[in-house]
Amino acid sequence: MRLVSASVPSPTKPALAVRHIAALPRAWHLGSLDAPTVAATWCAAFLGAVGTTHGQALWSPIAFLSLSTWLCYVGDRVLDARSAPAPSLRARHRFYGTLWRDRRAALVATMALAGISSGLLGLKALSLQLLAEYAALTALSVIYFGWVHSGAERSARFVAKELVVGVIFAVGCALPAWTASALPHALLPAAALFGALCWLNCVAIERWETHGALSQQTHPSTRWAGRHLTALLSVGAVASVLLNVHARAHGSAQILGPCLAAAFALLAVLERLHLRLSAEALRILADVALLTPLAWWLVAGLIR
Repeated sequence: MRLVSASVPSPTKPALAVRHIAALPRAWHLGSLDAPTVAATWCAAFLGAVGTTHGQALWSPIAFLSLSTWLCYVGDRVLDARSAPAPSLRARHRFYGTLWRDRRAALVATMALAGISSGLLGLKALSLQLLAEYAALTALSVIYFGWVHSGAERSARFVAKELVVGVIFAVGCALPAWTASALPHALLPAAALFGALCWLNCVAIERWETHGALSQQTHPSTRWAGRHLTALLSVGAVASVLLNVHARAHGSAQILGPCLAAAFALLAVLERLHLRLSAEALRILADVALLTPLAWWLVAGLIR
């Protein structure tokens, strides 16, 4: 009697291509390229709002901020992977935990190269004022994250990590424009709204990754914001529209208001859909929602 085994059809080339393309957002996230992309995008948006649209004054701060942001996020995820209990680890932490165990030399060398490149770029291409401001922000960040990873933060949580991360991120993105602007205080409303957007982004991720069940160890402000997330995002969108109306009335740049309003709205849509999506998909889309300036530039380029 002859035995015939059924052959399993191999994936077609189009199917493989689709699968590889679908894997790109996950690789973008696991490689910690999401936060630097958002930082670079908004740094460029703020600089564009004050008239810096080309040359070293635009690209040097963006490159410096991108490298610094990547280093910060990679360091944070490595420390989380080494110190946090296994059940609380997400895919991004497990990814760096594996790299730390199996490819430590390559990871450390890559981080060292990024750190050296960032330092040289800061010394050679940034103004003394901007370099000093970034040095102060970096020092504050290192002190705070050192405190977080020491374990003291869990027993004395006097400030929400989500709020601190959001504020530090927003300040880092706005600093180059603040330094370059002849009227830096005019950026304050947009910078404040962007800080609120970054904070609510962190709150949303924390809420979605815990399936809405924020623990009692979570800071009270984060639990409160999680309960009122849709309302807060709606307020942010309306405030951003009003910011745009004010900008149009005074003849100033209009990119920040519409992009902020769209980002708040996209996060609100994700909040409505969060039960239908995986935690990792939501984590990736939460950063994609912050890339609204890219859509603005694309539409502007098509119109021209």
